[in-house]
Amino acid sequence: MLGLGNTLAGGSPPPEFTPADIDNLALWLKNGTGLTGDPVSQWDDQSGNGNYVVQSSSGNQGDLDEGGIHLEEDNSDHYDFKDSSDDDLTITMSANHNFLIGFVIKMESHGTQNCLLSDNNNEFIDFYGNQKLRVNCTGTTTTHTADSNTYTVDTQLAIVISRNDGATGTFNYYINGVAVTASGGDHPGTWNAQTNPAAVEFSVLGARQGSGRFFDGTVYELVVYDLGTGTHTAGELTSLNNYLTTKFGL
Repeated sequence: MLGLGNTLAGGSPPPEFTPADIDNLALWLKNGTGLTGDPVSQWDDQSGNGNYVVQSSSGNQGDLDEGGIHLEEDNSDHYDFKDSSDDDLTITMSANHNFLIGFVIKMESHGTQNCLLSDNNNEFIDFYGNQKLRVNCTGTTTTHTADSNTYTVDTQLAIVISRNDGATGTFNYYINGVAVTASGGDHPGTWNAQTNPAAVEFSVLGARQGSGRFFDGTVYELVVYDLGTGTHTAGELTSLNNYLTTKFGL
């Protein structure tokens, strides 16, 4: 029968989802792609924007680790954002704007507040011990405190952070494709300031403002979407969660 070639056995498979299938991709540090050296001096962005993260000081460069970068807290490993013109880059999500961030990490310790992304002391994403995931937007912190040992050391985790309703600024977090909640579910806990529409900027990977609270562990992949006044669909959120969990077997 005509018209069924792509739906029957032997037809063309559906195209595979990639993070680039969602609009407004600002940064994509793709596992196993665009890394220079070991220790790693540079990780090139795959979003099409020509950005990259770089560390010129060999003493602060992380080791290549299964297609990602192992950041050692004791060595103050971290990376600065650069744009296609080699200028300093700051990814800005304005107040009342939406964004979507996904990453796969493995923490080595909880000795300090493990800061994944930051611009300054008032704008960051970090892990506070083994229970809290925090996003600080110009001084207002959105925190979900989950069960003890939710963010276990030496355990690979795929995490997606969504802010998707404009001026209300409601956050939702997902761990290995499952939403954290206020009660019940796989990741119950409590929210502090779940609605937070303030602006937030990122310009550093692996440290708070490049000078403290260094991330201790491996970053395997990272995607950042600056959605502006637009939104992501429920299907896009599901696709991103599935992409990260499936790719890393989580």
